[in-house]
Amino acid sequence: MNIIALGGVNLDILGQSDAAFAFGDSNPGRIRFRAGGVVHNIAAELVRLGHRVFLVSSLGSDHASVTVRAMCTAEGINTDLCIPGNSGPGVYLCLHGPDGDMIAAVNDMRGMESLRPEDVLPMIGRPDTDLMVMDCNLPEDTLFAAARAWENRGPVFIDPVSAFKAKRCLKALPFIGAVKPNLTEARAMTGREKACDCASALLDMGAKRVFVSMGAAGVYYASDKERGVCPAIPLPEGTPLTGAGDALCAGLISGLAKGLSDAECAMEGVRCADARLRRADAFL
Repeated sequence: MNIIALGGVNLDILGQSDAAFAFGDSNPGRIRFRAGGVVHNIAAELVRLGHRVFLVSSLGSDHASVTVRAMCTAEGINTDLCIPGNSGPGVYLCLHGPDGDMIAAVNDMRGMESLRPEDVLPMIGRPDTDLMVMDCNLPEDTLFAAARAWENRGPVFIDPVSAFKAKRCLKALPFIGAVKPNLTEARAMTGREKACDCASALLDMGAKRVFVSMGAAGVYYASDKERGVCPAIPLPEGTPLTGAGDALCAGLISGLAKGLSDAECAMEGVRCADARLRRADAFL
């Protein structure tokens, strides 16, 4: 399956202290540079699942862009459709304690904010692609234009990214095949509390299929055909959850590409997230 991945790509700078974090001081630890961003992370997992992925994002000729492009190529992600941008890729700076829990992060995504419909529409028109995934790092009008352009071409999957950015995709929902918010994002998008009520509201807004991730409680799935909960796979206590949501998305998308039912897609997503968290490279 050939897939377009449209949205955020970052240079991730990840630090993990060796001992309890001391604010206002220099902390010994480990630092790692890697390619990141929601759509990039989903794309990398889709490649692992055997799909061919074309990344559409902001990558120029600056040092960060060259570095990220090389990292994506090494992961098997095609970057030929990336758009030269004045700001290059996003930069994500994150600090973690020795247990893997996040202490603080700063995310500079100005490059994504500058991508307009006229930038991305020529790039997503490849005749040999079957499905498109987007994230809400893009501006609202760009999300809408891209979703509408793909309405009759194949499924469109969207990840809301965060509660702050999730509402950017609401206008595009009638053109969306599936949306995967976590429960916090779903609440921000709908004003409802329970996953089932959030899913109903998103279906009423036009989404065809809804998958609400609920952490250890699993995934609530809903469409006009079926509803239910796919339980999460238990993990060892203290396992850092970094990357689980993006891997879940990749599994859901792979299931959609195979034409699976909602319940089967949810299980594919849960399995993919579990595999991600058990890999040795899941964090640092």
